[in-house]
Amino acid sequence: MRQWTIHIIATWTLLGCDGVNNARTDGGGSQAMCEAAYQAALDRSCSVPTDCALANHNDCCGTVKVGVRAGTQAAAMSAEATYQACFSCGARGCFHADLAENGKTPGASQSITATCMMGRCTSVVQ
Repeated sequence: MRQWTIHIIATWTLLGCDGVNNARTDGGGSQAMCEAAYQAALDRSCSVPTDCALANHNDCCGTVKVGVRAGTQAAAMSAEATYQACFSCGARGCFHADLAENGKTPGASQSITATCMMGRCTSVVQ
Protein backbone atom coordinates (compact mmCIF):
# COMPACT_ATOMS: atom_id res chain seq x y z
CA MET A 1 0.00 0.00 0.00
CA ARG A 2 2.77 2.45 0.96
CA GLN A 3 4.64 1.84 -2.31
CA TRP A 4 1.41 2.42 -4.28
CA THR A 5 0.79 5.68 -2.37
CA ILE A 6 4.29 6.96 -3.06
CA HIS A 7 3.85 6.09 -6.75
CA ILE A 8 0.60 8.08 -6.95
CA ILE A 9 2.12 11.13 -5.26
CA ALA A 10 5.27 10.99 -7.41
CA THR A 11 3.27 10.60 -10.63
CA TRP A 12 0.86 13.33 -9.65
CA THR A 13 3.73 15.68 -8.79
CA LEU A 14 5.63 14.95 -12.01
CA LEU A 15 2.63 15.29 -14.30
CA GLY A 16 1.09 18.26 -12.59
CA CYS A 17 -2.42 18.44 -11.33
CA ASP A 18 -4.17 18.47 -14.66
CA GLY A 19 -1.88 16.01 -16.41
CA VAL A 20 -0.16 18.59 -18.63
CA ASN A 21 2.21 20.10 -16.10
CA ASN A 22 -0.15 22.93 -15.10
CA ALA A 23 -1.49 23.22 -11.58
CA ARG A 24 -5.02 24.46 -12.14
CA THR A 25 -6.28 27.04 -9.70
CA ASP A 26 -9.49 28.09 -11.42
CA GLY A 27 -11.68 25.73 -9.43
CA GLY A 28 -13.09 24.24 -12.63
CA GLY A 29 -13.21 20.75 -11.16
CA SER A 30 -9.57 20.76 -10.16
CA GLN A 31 -10.34 20.95 -6.45
CA ALA A 32 -12.34 17.74 -6.74
CA MET A 33 -9.49 16.08 -8.65
CA CYS A 34 -6.89 17.27 -6.13
CA GLU A 35 -9.12 16.16 -3.23
CA ALA A 36 -9.57 12.71 -4.79
CA ALA A 37 -5.80 12.33 -5.20
CA TYR A 38 -5.26 13.48 -1.61
CA GLN A 39 -7.78 10.96 -0.28
CA ALA A 40 -6.26 8.16 -2.39
CA ALA A 41 -2.83 8.90 -0.91
CA LEU A 42 -4.00 8.34 2.68
CA ASP A 43 -3.61 5.00 4.43
CA ARG A 44 -6.85 4.61 6.39
CA SER A 45 -6.73 0.88 7.06
CA CYS A 46 -7.54 -0.24 10.59
CA SER A 47 -8.92 -3.01 12.77
CA VAL A 48 -9.39 -1.15 16.06
CA PRO A 49 -9.63 2.55 17.02
CA THR A 50 -6.06 2.59 18.34
CA ASP A 51 -4.87 1.87 14.78
CA CYS A 52 -5.94 5.43 13.90
CA ALA A 53 -4.58 8.94 14.44
CA LEU A 54 -5.58 12.45 13.32
CA ALA A 55 -4.08 14.49 10.48
CA ASN A 56 -4.97 18.04 9.41
CA HIS A 57 -6.48 18.79 5.99
CA ASN A 58 -7.26 22.31 4.76
CA ASP A 59 -10.60 22.56 2.95
CA CYS A 60 -10.04 26.25 2.01
CA CYS A 61 -12.12 27.57 4.91
CA GLY A 62 -10.43 25.83 7.83
CA THR A 63 -9.07 22.54 9.08
CA VAL A 64 -10.76 19.19 8.76
CA LYS A 65 -9.28 16.59 11.09
CA VAL A 66 -9.03 13.33 9.13
CA GLY A 67 -8.45 9.84 10.44
CA VAL A 68 -5.37 8.06 9.10
CA ARG A 69 -3.54 4.89 10.09
CA ALA A 70 -1.34 5.57 13.12
CA GLY A 71 2.27 5.98 12.07
CA THR A 72 1.38 7.39 8.64
CA GLN A 73 0.94 11.02 9.72
CA ALA A 74 4.13 12.07 7.87
CA ALA A 75 2.76 10.58 4.63
CA ALA A 76 -0.54 12.41 5.27
CA MET A 77 1.38 15.68 5.73
CA SER A 78 3.18 15.04 2.43
CA ALA A 79 -0.16 14.35 0.71
CA GLU A 80 -1.50 17.60 2.18
CA ALA A 81 1.49 19.53 0.80
CA THR A 82 0.89 18.00 -2.63
CA TYR A 83 -2.81 18.93 -2.39
CA GLN A 84 -1.91 22.52 -1.50
CA ALA A 85 0.46 22.69 -4.49
CA CYS A 86 -2.24 21.30 -6.77
CA PHE A 87 -5.07 23.61 -5.78
CA SER A 88 -4.99 27.22 -4.64
CA CYS A 89 -7.85 28.22 -2.37
CA GLY A 90 -7.36 31.91 -3.11
CA ALA A 91 -9.23 34.55 -1.12
CA ARG A 92 -12.49 32.85 -0.20
CA GLY A 93 -13.53 34.94 2.78
CA CYS A 94 -14.78 31.91 4.68
CA PHE A 95 -13.84 30.31 7.99
CA HIS A 96 -14.96 27.42 10.14
CA ALA A 97 -13.72 25.93 13.38
CA ASP A 98 -11.95 22.57 13.17
CA LEU A 99 -14.30 19.92 11.79
CA ALA A 100 -14.49 16.16 12.01
CA GLU A 101 -14.99 14.31 8.74
CA ASN A 102 -18.70 14.03 9.46
CA GLY A 103 -18.90 17.84 9.32
CA LYS A 104 -19.42 18.31 13.06
CA THR A 105 -17.53 20.65 15.40
CA PRO A 106 -16.91 19.78 19.02
CA GLY A 107 -19.15 21.34 21.63
CA ALA A 108 -18.39 21.93 25.28
CA SER A 109 -16.39 19.04 26.75
CA GLN A 110 -16.19 17.31 23.34
CA SER A 111 -13.23 16.72 21.05
CA ILE A 112 -12.44 15.35 17.62
CA THR A 113 -11.00 11.85 17.82
CA ALA A 114 -9.79 9.25 15.35
CA THR A 115 -11.66 5.97 15.26
CA CYS A 116 -11.98 2.85 13.14
CA MET A 117 -15.30 2.28 11.35
CA MET A 118 -15.73 -0.76 9.12
CA GLY A 119 -11.97 -1.11 8.60
CA ARG A 120 -11.40 2.55 7.76
CA CYS A 121 -9.94 5.30 9.95
CA THR A 122 -12.13 8.39 10.22
CA SER A 123 -12.68 11.28 12.62
CA VAL A 124 -15.69 11.91 14.80
CA VAL A 125 -16.79 14.30 17.53
CA GLN A 126 -17.09 12.66 20.94
